[in-house]
Amino acid sequence: MSTTKDSGLKRYFGAHVSSSAGIENAIKNGVALGVNTIQLHPSPPQRWNSKPYPVGFEDAFVAARQGSGIDKVFFHGIYLINLCTPVERNLALSKNSLVYYLDLNARLSGDGVIFHMGSLKDEPNEKLGFKRAAEAINWILDSSKNDARLILEVAAGSGDVVGDRMEELAEIYSQIENKDRVGFGLDSQHMWASGYDLRENLNGVVADIERIFNLDKVWAIHLNDSKTACCSRKDRHENLGDGLIGEMAIKALLNHPKLIQMPFILETPALKDLETAKVEVEKLRGYIDPPNRAKAA
Repeated sequence: MSTTKDSGLKRYFGAHVSSSAGIENAIKNGVALGVNTIQLHPSPPQRWNSKPYPVGFEDAFVAARQGSGIDKVFFHGIYLINLCTPVERNLALSKNSLVYYLDLNARLSGDGVIFHMGSLKDEPNEKLGFKRAAEAINWILDSSKNDARLILEVAAGSGDVVGDRMEELAEIYSQIENKDRVGFGLDSQHMWASGYDLRENLNGVVADIERIFNLDKVWAIHLNDSKTACCSRKDRHENLGDGLIGEMAIKALLNHPKLIQMPFILETPALKDLETAKVEVEKLRGYIDPPNRAKAA
């Protein structure tokens, strides 16, 4: 797709939504927001997800999705995951959590599990940490006999986090055996905080994405403004147009001709309340270039 005016283009856009009181409520909330793409936590993100989901757990979600207009469904992995850690218990819990999420995502015909790789805080040897992460992913894919996809997310760079540079994720990816089931997720705030200047060098950043990841391996983009400055290395999301990335740069990213086929997912503070989330989604809809706006409905 060479231009945002291509005929037949459908924009995929949406938001992280609550699945409180049942994952089927994520569909209800997505419909209320008028989006065609949702992301959810199938379980509390601050706790280990240590058990597989029982048969039928997904039935209400699948039923609610029928006729809803929700085209794409992503999970976000729990925040405790660290595939680089040498701590055996935490590594095992991390791997099992992703296996259970992949199994459930496949059962509800989802589009993948987006997750943060972890950190090197317990592993002084970077190369060993990357190798351990790749071996963990190989085990996870072997242990989830389905087509559900893992999506490695670019990080904001605080502490010893892995993935603040795209090259780190690419190095891990190079050691993965089943590459068909693994791709990458971008995040505008994380990239900005890690030094990718979306305001002054958007085309350069997109060229880096294309060179390091290949655009066909970018499967989702989190769209957030930032409370902190470029290179701050702090993960602080802001509502669209209210932060230091700014409305013009957010619009340019959203409508970049090399990115418009990708799903964009909001994770901004406004999403904490359904009514303010509706306002934020309408802002996002208004940011989409007019030739595409009707096809994004």
